[in-house]
Amino acid sequence: MPPSHARSLGRSVREHGFTITALARHSARVRRDHLALVVDGWSATFGELWEAAEGAASVLFREPLERRPRPVVIACDGPAMVIALLAGSRLGLDVMPIRPALLDELRDAVPADALLIHDGEAPEWHPGPTVTATSILEWSRADGSGLASTRRRVRIALPALSSAGTVTTHVQGALGIQGLRQLAGLHDRLGVEGTDVILACAPLHRGKGLQLLGMSLLTGATLVSAANTPAADRLRIIEERFVSVLSASPGQLAGMLDELDRTGKAPPRLRRILLAGQDLDADLVRRVHATWGPIVLTAYGTVQTGTVAMATPELLSKHPGTVGLPLPGSEFGIVGHKGSGDASGLLWVRGAHATVITEDQARIEGGRLTITGPLQHPDTAE
Repeated sequence: MPPSHARSLGRSVREHGFTITALARHSARVRRDHLALVVDGWSATFGELWEAAEGAASVLFREPLERRPRPVVIACDGPAMVIALLAGSRLGLDVMPIRPALLDELRDAVPADALLIHDGEAPEWHPGPTVTATSILEWSRADGSGLASTRRRVRIALPALSSAGTVTTHVQGALGIQGLRQLAGLHDRLGVEGTDVILACAPLHRGKGLQLLGMSLLTGATLVSAANTPAADRLRIIEERFVSVLSASPGQLAGMLDELDRTGKAPPRLRRILLAGQDLDADLVRRVHATWGPIVLTAYGTVQTGTVAMATPELLSKHPGTVGLPLPGSEFGIVGHKGSGDASGLLWVRGAHATVITEDQARIEGGRLTITGPLQHPDTAE
């Protein structure tokens, strides 16, 4: 990182803490005219994205929020989701991104007084104020340059549903030293650069999507969102947008491979493929290596801890079923098994200031993590 960029990042962190607000403000300063985000045909540079967030934040603060803090629940798709997330973070509010399809299922996690930003009709069960995604896009064109600074620092609340139907909410504040080590380890193994174009097949509301958004804001890479997109369109986007890094679930990648087999077309060029969110089939890893070469990485994490394990292409070539070694600042182990030796059973993981006993069965060999049973909460978003 050039000295000028380091100074900008340090200034943003002093103002906003190590939060997504600081990353967005930093990128707007040092990469103002570089393309930041492409989603549903809408695109913005880093400077335009920050200005859109400040414009929306200024109107939100004056009107629906009535100049007082309250949680913001973001249950919309498309560019409005990212703008609302950054607008809420600019105001230092607690923001809760939820995929619109899961809103009713996760209704118990929605605070009664929250401002709900939604697609379509507002749900009848929510007593608090509501705002449409269309309004967010309209307000993003307002002048927010006069918005005052705030002492509040954004927290991101991530609701999760257990297999028993219990809804729990994990609140992520500033990353801290442990979180910084985890993010740095993720960045080092994935190797994202400012010249990369990243295609995210997962929704940007949680997990992989939020991590990739933060990664693009930190490194200056361009993020292209292709959630809920057919395999043929994803392959077309890779070619047209010169995508170099692909993030997808194993099922999504298998769909793209099937499409290549069906059409007989040559695979588009890629530098890195990151797989996560679903059970990993070793045969799929071999199939991808046969198509693109050894460029596949795999990852594992939870809502509460973020990504805690990652496998490099070199490790995955030798052990195609693994999801990798622990990232710096994270740990994992088998419940009831002491020490760091090989073991099998119920998995616990630690990262991002949280320790979680998962509902997944796993095996640890030589420090490598392999999930041995079906994931309890696979990513089903296509």
